[in-house]
Amino acid sequence: MITVLEHAADLPAEWDDVVGDNLYLRRDFLAFMETCEDCRQRYHLVWDAAGHLDTVFMTYVRDHYNLAMFTPRRYEVTMTFVYVPLSVTRPGIAWGACRDEALAYIRGIRGYAMLLNLPPGDYPGFATGLTCPKCILDVAWPTFDAYLAGLRSHYRNRYTKALRRSSGPTLRWLDDNSEFDEQLYELYEQVYDHSSLKIEKLPISFFRGPFFRILVLSDDDGPQGFVQFLPNGDELIFEFVGFNYATNRTYDTYLRLLLEIVRYGIDEGYSSIDFGQTADDTKLKLGAQYTMLYAALHHSNPLLNSIGKKLAPALQYTPITTDFQVFRATPLAEERPSEAPLLEEPDTEDAA
Repeated sequence: MITVLEHAADLPAEWDDVVGDNLYLRRDFLAFMETCEDCRQRYHLVWDAAGHLDTVFMTYVRDHYNLAMFTPRRYEVTMTFVYVPLSVTRPGIAWGACRDEALAYIRGIRGYAMLLNLPPGDYPGFATGLTCPKCILDVAWPTFDAYLAGLRSHYRNRYTKALRRSSGPTLRWLDDNSEFDEQLYELYEQVYDHSSLKIEKLPISFFRGPFFRILVLSDDDGPQGFVQFLPNGDELIFEFVGFNYATNRTYDTYLRLLLEIVRYGIDEGYSSIDFGQTADDTKLKLGAQYTMLYAALHHSNPLLNSIGKKLAPALQYTPITTDFQVFRATPLAEERPSEAPLLEEPDTEDAA
């Protein structure tokens, strides 16, 4: 049996038990997201034969979604997503034994429906393909200095240069995220506006949420950048970044903020850092590794669904194949220069 609710406040406590460590699907976070954006969200609860809650998922609707976003073409559709609407690396579904019943229900949604950020697996009836992989850095160093020392010289010199360039500005934590003002939000908008892969734009209220930590880099003229991240048990999740493009090359702001995520993750004893799904070139050069994620697409019209299956290989994301060899495997004196250039400035939105 499947029941559908419209508001997170009405979800039973068992919902949180089913979603486990997917904090984006927890009731308190979903309730927070409802205050940020009305996206026609619905919460679906799948009960097993014994009346126990077994599988849950969230749907929301987006108009003008570009189904061909990973290609030069544009094909806008109205899409029902099984996903959390903030560009995170987590799926919008948590399943148990009733997985097939949930997938059958999703296949019955009228028009286009898509599940995002799925693990590898069999999704019968759906067109499947790669979406943006997430970039995960396993934290294996006792200190940030040890992390830098473990890098090959090409990367270590570049990151040391970024730290030196940004030594003048100051770093400070927001004591209360209600301090996130229009000036900081404009820095986020700069990154969004420069993005070649615009996924979704979040309102300022999202950045004022109580779940996050926000670090701000400022000079005498005010904030020049910020980074937002989210603690999740022994994992640190990079959310969003904003910076002033006019001073980014002066301070290496973007790279400095990413390095501060690494520093914080090491200093606070996290096991891993989830750097998200965008600007993967830069994050792989920090030492992160891909975890492949998949999308599953269905259309209620059998002909369009068949076409989707045939086109999926052409529409899917193409991961970077370069092996950047970020860390030293030989004594320092035996290192060879890397042939991979280091990215100076991101060309895409960060989200996570």
